Amino acid sequence: MKRKMPFLLLAFICVTSCSDEENVKVGRYIALPSTSLFVATDRHEAGGGNNLALSVQLAVSRFDAVTPRTVLLGGDYVGKGPDQGETGQPAFSLNDLRSEIFRTLSPEETDVLFTYGSHDKGCTDGYGAFFSGPRRCSGYYVYGVSYTQMVFDTDSLARAAVALYEEQSEETDENVGPPPGGEGGEQPAPQPGGQRGLKAYSGIDVADPFGISAESAAARFTAWVSSLTDHAPIVVMTHVPMHAHRNDNPGGLRWFNALSRAAETHDVILFFGHNHSLEERGDSLDQYCYLLTPGDSINVQGDSNQGVQRRRLNFTYANAGYLKLGWSTLVTFADADRDGHYDQMQLRRFSVFGEDDSHFGLTDKLNPYTLTLRHR
Repeated sequence: MKRKMPFLLLAFICVTSCSDEENVKVGRYIALPSTSLFVATDRHEAGGGNNLALSVQLAVSRFDAVTPRTVLLGGDYVGKGPDQGETGQPAFSLNDLRSEIFRTLSPEETDVLFTYGSHDKGCTDGYGAFFSGPRRCSGYYVYGVSYTQMVFDTDSLARAAVALYEEQSEETDENVGPPPGGEGGEQPAPQPGGQRGLKAYSGIDVADPFGISAESAAARFTAWVSSLTDHAPIVVMTHVPMHAHRNDNPGGLRWFNALSRAAETHDVILFFGHNHSLEERGDSLDQYCYLLTPGDSINVQGDSNQGVQRRRLNFTYANAGYLKLGWSTLVTFADADRDGHYDQMQLRRFSVFGEDDSHFGLTDKLNPYTLTLRHR
């Protein structure tokens, strides 16, 4: 059996001298070949809720940190919520976020990716500036999932929600609310086979080329995984979670099945956001899902016919960190046996407010947490 080298060797990596997939000599120690990415969601409005710049600075300030070459953010960058009208979805540019990130990281050496959330309709850059689908990084892949691709189970429901918005706009000439599960709390989920409970939708991610619901998007994800000729890890970012809690994500079960198939040939980790508003109202149940690993069980949300289903994971499922509440995560891949393939993945959460970060939420997983990758 191959003996694993301890991940602690990463402690000898100097922040200012690291680069992807390089052996860096610090004193008499040689650091492991490694790379990292920074993930978080829910930046929200400027002022007290915006902790992006400080979070990036904190994540890379540790002497053992590997400077991230990818920043992957998971939606809801501004405003108070889609049910708040223009003040809830104010105009903004993604360049505002880049400027905050580049206070710490090099713009020439950092790939910054933004997936779409329900607050982000007012982006002046248009939907083409957002990230969805796959991208190859340094020894791993990232994959972006848009808002509609989790909150709508089928394409027909997504189209019906858009048609309902257009119909109501013609009748009232007013902007109407989002699909279920805006920041206002739980609302009835879209119902299969009809419009009962369906809310009008006008989000710009209906232009996403990788699908407008879980039906089409999960199918495209599966086709992409099938086309791969390697077994590199896959990091997936979705704004809306897959687990059951707010009844606003009926596409969860389709994504669970697609990710489970992908995990047969790749190590997969799915990051989520969106549910911070529950915690702000004192509901801490989500913290039991802050880090689930292969072998753990999860309650997955399906449509109204499927309901909630208890399933066992063969991939990793984690909260990315709500920037609005001061949290973020640094993901570091390391090649411990130096065979040219990553075999360890470390997750480390950070709090800019100095909150207890000894564990991942209310799970039994210690922070930082290291997983051994199964596929090489």
